[in-house]
Amino acid sequence: MERRNKRPVDAGAVMSRLLLGLLVALTLLPFYLMLINSFKNETGIVQAPFSLPLPPEVETYAKAWPQVVRPMLNSLLVTAAIIIITCLVSLLAAYAFARFSFFLKEALYFGVIALLMIPGFVLLIPQFIQIVNLGMFDTYWALILVPAAYQVAMGTFLLRSSIEGIPLSLFEAATIDGAGDRHTLKYIVLPMSKPILATVIIMTGLSSWNNYIWPLVASSSEATSQIAVALTSLVRDTYYGKGVLFAGYVCASLPIILLFSFSSKYFIEGLSQGAVKG
Repeated sequence: MERRNKRPVDAGAVMSRLLLGLLVALTLLPFYLMLINSFKNETGIVQAPFSLPLPPEVETYAKAWPQVVRPMLNSLLVTAAIIIITCLVSLLAAYAFARFSFFLKEALYFGVIALLMIPGFVLLIPQFIQIVNLGMFDTYWALILVPAAYQVAMGTFLLRSSIEGIPLSLFEAATIDGAGDRHTLKYIVLPMSKPILATVIIMTGLSSWNNYIWPLVASSSEATSQIAVALTSLVRDTYYGKGVLFAGYVCASLPIILLFSFSSKYFIEGLSQGAVKG
């Protein structure tokens, strides 16, 4: 019998996999610690922070949930509104920049994109003065409109690249069939832009949900409190301590985990689609 030649072990591939596994472990370690320590009291966290909670202290969630449920609902409302406004305005603006020719088109486009280059803290005081003068301080409008205006710039950039990558023959065929811009946008652009729209939705949702500075500045009452701000003021007792805080973190992370879980496929496709024209 002939001996089969054994393939030589690729040391570089093995090292790459080991390094990748190490990076994955380091990435997931904080989530593991947060989850297991959310079921422990203060003594269990201090004595054995890496061990599984046996038995689990579910009382930590019973204490954290009443404190985070209202801010989570507020954040869900604000985040959903920001996503809707961002997607709608970005899609219309990107379609106009991609399909129409008008005076100062490129200058206006780069003016929109320039918003991405301005640090948020530079605009913080002017934005605060503006919402106070408009009478929107401590309202949902202030929490929605200002972040949405900032997110529109990224959405327009990604969607314009996506629309310009759609074959011109599809637009010409739609024009020959008598379809106007509204039908072209609805039946051609929107279906073919689903991956990039999913990317915009996830990026906008993640940024809005985790936004801390602007809700801290723009609101002051519990009626409009956002989850990122509410987590910093969770009431903890001596027995459970940081366990209540970790339980609040777990509750607050669930909506974003669910959003990304259902949209991860389109998110990855959208990143590659929006990065390259054509």
